[in-house]
Amino acid sequence: MRSSKAFHTIRYQQRRLEIATVSTVVLVTRDPHQALAWRSELTAGQQHDVLGITNAARSARELLLTHRPKVVVTELRLLDGTAMAMVQWLASEPEGYRPTLVVIAADGKDPLLYPALSAGADNLHIVGQGSLAESVNRTLRGETALTPALALALLDQFDRSMRTMSQWAALDATESPLQLETTERELLQRVAAGYSLEQLAERHNLHPRLLGQRARQIVRKLQWDQRAGSLQLA
Repeated sequence: MRSSKAFHTIRYQQRRLEIATVSTVVLVTRDPHQALAWRSELTAGQQHDVLGITNAARSARELLLTHRPKVVVTELRLLDGTAMAMVQWLASEPEGYRPTLVVIAADGKDPLLYPALSAGADNLHIVGQGSLAESVNRTLRGETALTPALALALLDQFDRSMRTMSQWAALDATESPLQLETTERELLQRVAAGYSLEQLAERHNLHPRLLGQRARQIVRKLQWDQRAGSLQLA
């Protein structure tokens, strides 16, 4: 009896931990059939609880204010336009209220991907490249995915920011928070050349999570740059 009671106590504690770690999600997508498929995918492993689904940015705002989810997953193009205004609004929310944001694109060259990351998105999911649930899991672990087009855009942005700052003697470029570290620049250059984070991790005997987290650090620098208006040096 004692061992049986101890077993049930352990299972109860495990179940409480599972419930505590379930991520609440609001899903914003145009296609109702796709929405149902993604909801099934997210809830299949009992890691995510989809609180609501909507197909437009306007209705999403009310849904998000009502539920205050931990994660928002949104397509970049919705029934009433793009998701950019919603991304900017969520990014401006106070720290305790701001959800983790994953944006969905049909391919890695979508012109809205870079603006979405600049505005505050935490990660991206490319349709057909892995599961949406895994993209959300990686986001919650502090990772960000990269595509060759994004890597090129990031390199260009940081190079332009550094050229601007180098014109001001009062700011030593070597001390700039916007400067890419050597490992960050090399990562972007290799992704821009066509390597995936997984390929680079295997090639250099690194855990893929480390490179995903390094990519998140780069995106955070980009977002800091955008919010500060490139430090308003001009």
